[in-house]
Amino acid sequence: MKSKRGKIIFFIFLTFFAQSGVCFAENSMKEDQITGFENLFEGFVYYADKHKTALKSVKKKFPSTLDSHELGMEIIKTLIEGPRLAHLEATWPKDTKINSFFITDDGKAYIDLSVEPAIIENMDTGSELLAIYSMVNSLTVNIPGIKMVKILTQGNDALTLAGHIDLEFFYKTNMLIVK
Repeated sequence: MKSKRGKIIFFIFLTFFAQSGVCFAENSMKEDQITGFENLFEGFVYYADKHKTALKSVKKKFPSTLDSHELGMEIIKTLIEGPRLAHLEATWPKDTKINSFFITDDGKAYIDLSVEPAIIENMDTGSELLAIYSMVNSLTVNIPGIKMVKILTQGNDALTLAGHIDLEFFYKTNMLIVK
């Protein structure tokens, strides 16, 4: 009688264990399927509002596998492409070219852009400020390794972007300009 009872208990234990293993396999499959969607990093990029008086944040998904440099390049490209929402305005001309972008170990990012002078000359002070901070905020908010940003034009340390705002210095995050 003892051996029959032991066999039944063992069989119940074995059945329970086998079913637990099947459940575990099903759960891990679901987690694998979910992680395919989790390979995206949800960041923010900043565009001008319709009246060009402030910046507005827009959620943007980037691959989470990108390193800081690659993510920075994607953010800059996204800003130059402009917003897809009708109530927002681009802060950078579409024909802006990225000459180079790099990040130093001490958290300084350098962006060298080529911008058509005729288009930039038409920017007023507010538009110039929004362009600078759309770039600065988008990079510093999304990339922890970037603490400040310096914008260069045509490979040179420019005095200004369009004649109004000083580019000789590094810029840090400014969330007061975001509404």
